This record gives sequence, structure tokens and C-alpha cells, in this order.
Amino acid sequence: MSAFGGKADIIRYGPKGPLIARSGHKDAVFLFALARCLRRIHIVLYQNGKFASERAMAYIVTESCIKCKLMDCVVVCPVDCFYEGENMLVIHPDECIDCGDCETECSVEAIVPDTEFDIDKWLKINTEYSGKWPNINRKGVSPAKADAWRDITGKAEYFSPHPGQGS
Repeated sequence: MSAFGGKADIIRYGPKGPLIARSGHKDAVFLFALARCLRRIHIVLYQNGKFASERAMAYIVTESCIKCKLMDCVVVCPVDCFYEGENMLVIHPDECIDCGDCETECSVEAIVPDTEFDIDKWLKINTEYSGKWPNINRKGVSPAKADAWRDITGKAEYFSPHPGQGS
């Protein structure tokens, strides 16, 4: 079962066409973890045996980044899909190749797959502001009080729509 209550096929488009892993059986967690290691993944959701949706999977930045903006993630991104706001970063979901390098590099755990439960708000923010803010492809200077904000939760109210400097 997927987080949406249906079965999911995970499709990777390889050089010889699509590769499919079905998650409607006991090895679903393994197949999903294996599929997330691949470079480009599409998730096809079925609800009650009927096609529901298909989309590319990506990583997104959540509220834990607000007022921290450590930027270690930017250094490891192979496709430069990060965009800089005044007090946080976002990932362009259509540019992300789902390599997962940024997720492991983020010490405040602000980066999650867009398949996580209840993150629609942050997916919308990443999508919208990656089109408005400047691209960042190298590590800049983190905010002066980033360490003080590291463990604080519920930072959404501090989100700033203003762009950062970019690089």
C-alpha cells in the first residue's frame, strides 16, 4: 500500500525503456527503497484498481530549513536544482533527479521525498518559489543565528517570500 492507500508501480525510464516494480506485495518497502536509488522515478498510483495519477518523484525542502539555510545540500547536488530565498532554500521538483544526495547532507532533516505524508504545502512552495528565486549552485554564508534555529519546530510562520542572492 502506498501512503495514499493504493498500490503503486514505480517506473524508471532506462536506456532500454521503462523498468517497473510493483509495490502491492510483501516486498513493497524493499522495492520502493530500491527504486528510490535510481536516477529518475515515476510513481503510478492506483486506487481501487483504477489508475489515479502518475508523476515524477523528487525531493523537496520543508520548514526545518527556515532561518537555518545551511547550504551543504547545494554543494552535493549534481543538477543545480536549488533556489535561494531570503531565509530558506527550495528545490525545483521538475529539475530534481531524485539522487538523494541532498537529503543525507542536510543536518536539520529539512529535505524529504515528495512522497512523504502531509507535505503538499511544501511541495507547492518549492514549485512556486523555484520559479521566482535565483538559482544557487555553491555554498554561501548561512544566517548568523542558524544554530539557534536548528532544533526549533513550527517555523512556517517565519517563511519569507523574498528572494536570496543566488550564486
